[in-house]
Amino acid sequence: MSTSKTSETYKSLRSDLLNGRFPPGGQLRIDSISKSRQVSVGAVREALSRLTSDGLVRNTPQRGFVVAPVSVDDLRDLTKVRIEVETRCLELAIKQGDLKWEARILSAYHRLSKTKLESGDSNRTISPEWTELHIEFHDSLIAACNSPWRLKLRDMMFLQAERYRRMATPYVFEHRDVDAEHKAIMEATLARDSNLACELLARHFEITLAIVLKSEILSAMEPAQKSREPVEA
Repeated sequence: MSTSKTSETYKSLRSDLLNGRFPPGGQLRIDSISKSRQVSVGAVREALSRLTSDGLVRNTPQRGFVVAPVSVDDLRDLTKVRIEVETRCLELAIKQGDLKWEARILSAYHRLSKTKLESGDSNRTISPEWTELHIEFHDSLIAACNSPWRLKLRDMMFLQAERYRRMATPYVFEHRDVDAEHKAIMEATLARDSNLACELLARHFEITLAIVLKSEILSAMEPAQKSREPVEA
């Protein structure tokens, strides 16, 4: 089995899962995915196993691989724990960070702030370039944290939160000034004001939570997840 094919399949499926290509609770049919992407069954199975470790997929005895469900309760709990872990990572990064760390944050914010949020299509989606730069900005903030286990937990929760955030994309444009939020977090971090930086980061996550809940998209999804048919790739 080709390692590169497995990696490509993993990245492709992860992107589709984050962007809602597969509905929450839906069964992921290995044969169908293998045929549609022209990769081996083994590569698909390995990719799905990795996505299970990421928490985006579940492997159930009765149904095999299924898309991880979403819910209001899960998002609330995720946000609460994410704030606890990521603000601690930021606090440690502020204590340990050097000039190279500061430069990375400045560079990440500059590129993000100069990139358009909207992709420009009629569906008002967020541009892929902005999404990648957004991930880099948040990664840069906690890059100097010296706790590998906290960073692993943080990365797992970031991925889950990203999935929820993208679900509410159409509602983001009217309900927040995300650039102002990022700028305030950056400035407090570089000023080494740990309390303010952590407070602003927590508020940043809470605003996302409020937007997703206000959209009521999760409430609409929850009943449908209980009776999903197998998902075609």
